[in-house]
Amino acid sequence: MLKSHLHLRLPAWLSLVVAAVSIAASDGSAAKDSAHVDVRQLDPAALERVIGDLIQQLGAEEYSRREKAQEELRALGLAAFDALHKAQDSDDIEISLRARYLLRSMTTHWAHEDDPMEVKGILRGYDGKSPEERKNLMEQLGALPDGQGVGALCRLVRFETSNTLSKQAALLVMHQPSDSDGEVQTGVAETINREIGLSRRTGAEWLRTYVATLNEPDSVLDQWERISRKEEHVFHHSPEKSDPLVVRDLLRWQADLLKRVDRVNEAEAVMRRTVDLVDGTRVQLLETVDWMMEREAWSIIEEMAGSFRARFEENAVLLYRVAELQVRRGEKELAQETADRAAKTNPDNHQEHVEAGYSLQERGLFQWSEREYRQVTKLAPPGSLDDLRARFLLSEMLHDLHRELMAAQTLQAIVDIMDKDKNVVYNASRIRRDPGSIRSRMHFFYAEHSRAEGDAKKQKEHLQEGVQSDPTDADVLIAMYRMDGADEPWKTTTREHIKKAVQGFRVQIREYALEVAGAASEELRAYYRRELASANNQLAWLVGNTEGDYDEAVRCSQKSLELRPNTSGYLDTLGRCYYAKGDYANAVKHQSRAVELDPHSGQIRRQLELFQQALDASLKPKK
Repeated sequence: MLKSHLHLRLPAWLSLVVAAVSIAASDGSAAKDSAHVDVRQLDPAALERVIGDLIQQLGAEEYSRREKAQEELRALGLAAFDALHKAQDSDDIEISLRARYLLRSMTTHWAHEDDPMEVKGILRGYDGKSPEERKNLMEQLGALPDGQGVGALCRLVRFETSNTLSKQAALLVMHQPSDSDGEVQTGVAETINREIGLSRRTGAEWLRTYVATLNEPDSVLDQWERISRKEEHVFHHSPEKSDPLVVRDLLRWQADLLKRVDRVNEAEAVMRRTVDLVDGTRVQLLETVDWMMEREAWSIIEEMAGSFRARFEENAVLLYRVAELQVRRGEKELAQETADRAAKTNPDNHQEHVEAGYSLQERGLFQWSEREYRQVTKLAPPGSLDDLRARFLLSEMLHDLHRELMAAQTLQAIVDIMDKDKNVVYNASRIRRDPGSIRSRMHFFYAEHSRAEGDAKKQKEHLQEGVQSDPTDADVLIAMYRMDGADEPWKTTTREHIKKAVQGFRVQIREYALEVAGAASEELRAYYRRELASANNQLAWLVGNTEGDYDEAVRCSQKSLELRPNTSGYLDTLGRCYYAKGDYANAVKHQSRAVELDPHSGQIRRQLELFQQALDASLKPKK
């Protein structure tokens, strides 16, 4: 079987075809005794006619002609992909079956030799994955920074046999972060045009229109309307060729485009069409409401709350979204009434209220969030999973708000019962917390409170307790390193602890990298990727805030972001590492992105202020 290699670029794509195939006679009809010519001498239109004739011969009456046409199409490889893909739907069952067989027999090498290593790693074994796993890999490509995955996604648009996945790959290209730089846009357009070639797949047509949009968005608005209407029609009449999420994301992209060119009323009309695709589940309602809130589509959210009234009233998180909307509109009393109603919803469903607290915390609604967490700690059994989750999240939020004593006391309740009840330790392990790390975190919060109170003795005692409980707690080690008035023995011991912790993180990084490479399933690989990202981030955070190899810290931080792109905490670390190196411009750049992703984090905002001050000072002319 001929293997077709995607790493060959246009205009050399015709070299995918073998040197000789049967072509039609000079009058254009398929002759039984056809001549053999070098198809590389044919222009695309002539080659298309050749392939069309061969596909028709797949349904010929004579078995020998069917077999011969099949072998010649097989030899053509990916050059025949588009036509064969279309032929799958032929009314002639012989043509349809043989076209499907040929498509399944094609072997593709999805990665180019010059693709980034991360792209090659994601695409490894792509053909053997389930549709859901393939979609997950596409999303990983779409999340890579600086558009690294665009070329690979375009290949998937062109050669992925699933219509739905092909369209999803196109949407991931279209949803790449926009860049006003003309050279960058030109490079993106060239990549798209090169990779999709002459493909007639629906996703390829979308990308051609997208390329035109990069240059003159106003000129293609009508074309996008036709595209979205057509896809809605396909979904309703041939659902196997589309998907509600494909239609939704296409409409969302169109709505955002209309908003960018100040066609607000038209944008809202398109947004309303997305609501028709919501199936009424809590997950879809919440996701849709959040998307609408980002675009301040208040009236549409109110309409949704009315249309799905029962769903909103029975779920605390959804009710809180309505309360948030009312806050944004200045309706404070009404918002508080709605929030009070949300707090009383499903009081026995502690998990729902932990989720509500976390959701409110992420959105900067700290008073409501704290009330939710405290409600869970009062009602859930002490040491239960919900109690632990609520306490861990509440303590970190209080720490971020510089309410250190309350943060420590929140964890103290867990520490007090851990030694008496093994079930508490087991429950903590289920959410990846061990007794040592919990004690260490509690002592860190107590130490920070003592520092703020000016009690150096208590601060030192708690830091010693913390490092004994968990010698790898980066924040404890950083606090030890920065302790005011520390004597030389303290400094020496602290440096020894830091070196040991850094070496331990290096070992973890090597071990998790091996686990990622040898993972037996995509689920395991995803788990080890998260662990690898965390180990890299821990090393970078510790070194960036103390001392050591700052270049190594930057590399580790960048690696964590390759594995977990657009993670605000990891960007916060990268900013700190650049600050440690004295590269204040890059520190501000990455920290600003962290603030964009997590605007309500006090820690992240405080670091940005520090980095900006350092940058401003460095730019002042020296006297």
